[in-house]
Amino acid sequence: MKKIHVFFTLIVVLFFFISSSERSDDDFFLDPNMAVGDLLEIKFVKHGELYMKNKNSIIKKIDIELADRDTEKRNGLKYRSFLKENRGMLFLLNHQEEYKKIDMKNMRIPLDIIYINQFDTVFFVNKNVSPMREIEKIDFPSTIKYVLEINAGMSEKWGIKEGITKIAWFLNENNEN
Repeated sequence: MKKIHVFFTLIVVLFFFISSSERSDDDFFLDPNMAVGDLLEIKFVKHGELYMKNKNSIIKKIDIELADRDTEKRNGLKYRSFLKENRGMLFLLNHQEEYKKIDMKNMRIPLDIIYINQFDTVFFVNKNVSPMREIEKIDFPSTIKYVLEINAGMSEKWGIKEGITKIAWFLNENNEN
């Protein structure tokens, strides 16, 4: 009986060794050079819609995801590999200096970053901001109330103009924020 037990154990160990040698190390361990964020893909959550208008005509309507909590503001669109053209993230700022905390670290996609003042008017557009880098900090003389992040190039394509384009946004009825 003892011989059968030893023989069976030997077969199991041999089977495990053969099956594990066919796999790569990546099947068992994470690459130590890979950040945990590289494994994440955060999905877009539609909280509402944002309308942009020049003078009296609507130039664009997009779906928005809100960033109103500290964690949401800190993460923004980080860890996302793409953003559909008609979507954006709207940061709701509690105080003037919060806009300076927005950065492109751990971003995967280039963005246009739109700063909107207390009159719901586009104050400044930082176009084609490259991912994975620091954003030059700008001191605005106006009070910044919102920051809107959209895909790079969309502000030009949609005709967003500083001092002219205004926004209005609405939450979904079932939004929990």
